[in-house]
Amino acid sequence: MKVQNLKERNQENRIRFRQNLFTGAMVILAIKNVTDSSFIMRKPGILDNAMILAFMALIGIKLLTQRYTWQKMLMSVALVSVCTYTCIKCSYFYLVFTSLIICAMQDVDLKKTLRATSYVKMLLLSVHVLVYTYDLFARPWKVIYSYRTGGNPRMTFYQGHANTFAMYVCWTSLEFLYANEERLKTWHIGVVWFVNYIFYNFCDSNTSFIVSTFTCLLLVVRKILKNRSLQRFENIIAFLSRYLYGFLSVFFVGIIIGYVNGLFEQAFKVLDKLFTGRLLYGAVAYDLRGISWIGKAVWFDPKIYWRGHWIDAMIFDNCFIWMFISYGVIYLVLISIAFAYYGKKMSTVDKIFVLVYTMYTVMEAYVMNAAICFPLMLVGLLFSKHYSLKDRAYKRALQVKNG
Repeated sequence: MKVQNLKERNQENRIRFRQNLFTGAMVILAIKNVTDSSFIMRKPGILDNAMILAFMALIGIKLLTQRYTWQKMLMSVALVSVCTYTCIKCSYFYLVFTSLIICAMQDVDLKKTLRATSYVKMLLLSVHVLVYTYDLFARPWKVIYSYRTGGNPRMTFYQGHANTFAMYVCWTSLEFLYANEERLKTWHIGVVWFVNYIFYNFCDSNTSFIVSTFTCLLLVVRKILKNRSLQRFENIIAFLSRYLYGFLSVFFVGIIIGYVNGLFEQAFKVLDKLFTGRLLYGAVAYDLRGISWIGKAVWFDPKIYWRGHWIDAMIFDNCFIWMFISYGVIYLVLISIAFAYYGKKMSTVDKIFVLVYTMYTVMEAYVMNAAICFPLMLVGLLFSKHYSLKDRAYKRALQVKNG
């Protein structure tokens, strides 16, 4: 009995050690992300490099202390290798971070980690709000705004752009909701929505507000529905979370290829207006630069004339299109398969956040950064859940002992 207790204690210590490694790495990345775009928390290059090294050290130790089957080892190496290759081709190093995070999630309590990162981000964002508000009244000449054509000034809260600040408020709120979902009451969710509504009035960022509103609505509906209504709701969420990403991948790729080749012209114009010009940018990019399978650098002239359209600057606020043109179609395929395969093993709450992630991907291009948009980590939890034969035998022994 004493030997068994010692084994249990050692196993618990190993799990706690791995959890602390992972949480520490994610907290470092959270601080780095927020300060990267900050105007008041500028950091020298040497500190930025130190944060990257600290993250890599912690996540590296986490990976080395995990156990693997041969299949899982090969899959992990393949994922990191592909993402590293794409990073080198596209100069988007956060894709490497995302692959390491996904592979390092064995024995991780994601809610505990997100609780820590959400509180850190709340603190950093609160500092930005306080400083910005002070300057707004005491030193208004220092205040920085964002502008939309024909629109009113939008407050940036010293995060470079109003959309950037709104994005952090949105995803910090979602991290908080996910991490604390079991203990939250309906009015708590309402408070989180109201905070997002307040900043929406200052930042005028439609995507972030729509996504945060939709998330809060789904969580409230799940709490108030009962019996058959709840079952129908869960079935709908399960279907959409598993297959909507794959459908939208085919949709956006298909509509752009079709339009460039003379098809869907009327439908394209209607849809392009609905998606505020995102499809036109994709069509121009595809016609000029073609398709990317596993990653390539893409550049455009500052002013482009294409089939009667003058484009002053190419903007990609749709990750489906950007992966099709630059990151690589391989990621559309991998994520579609991952959501379809692992989605059936997720809880309803997990599925809600996967669905929300898919919606956000339609309107933004940086969602491949799992440290900002965490639902890719839900896949990581299931991807890394295959233990070695030794671990499986030990867990079965514990289950037998505990009845």
